[in-house]
Amino acid sequence: MRNLIYILTIITFFSCNRKSGELELCGLGILKPYYLTGLDYEGGIFAIKEKYKKEYITVKKGQNSGIVKIRFDVNCKGETGNFEFETYNLKYESITMNDSITNQTVSIAKKLNNWTPGTNDDNENINSFKFLAIKVINGEIKEILPK
Repeated sequence: MRNLIYILTIITFFSCNRKSGELELCGLGILKPYYLTGLDYEGGIFAIKEKYKKEYITVKKGQNSGIVKIRFDVNCKGETGNFEFETYNLKYESITMNDSITNQTVSIAKKLNNWTPGTNDDNENINSFKFLAIKVINGEIKEILPK
């Protein structure tokens, strides 16, 4: 019985891990927030919104209203990885949303390839982390933050 509980605990731990796409970070692997480093996307938030507008397909079933928060790293070369996501209702309480919504929003974020890496005080490219919060109402994207 103990072995069964141990195995179930391990399976649960690994199945709950929502991190994917390990990324090789530069230098010592230190990450700085995007707002301190100047990390930017070519075309800014407008280009990100256009990518979602073009690729996202509205989902009409299941739990399809809430916020998908996607966090990821951008290394000194502008490469992305280490994607994680969390889902919330509109009151910022943790929920489970329709898999089609979360899969699409994370997949599109992974395709955002035109990142300009952040820099330090010496103007050297460094590792940064970024997040996107995607507000979905009735399966349709209504807002993408931060602006």
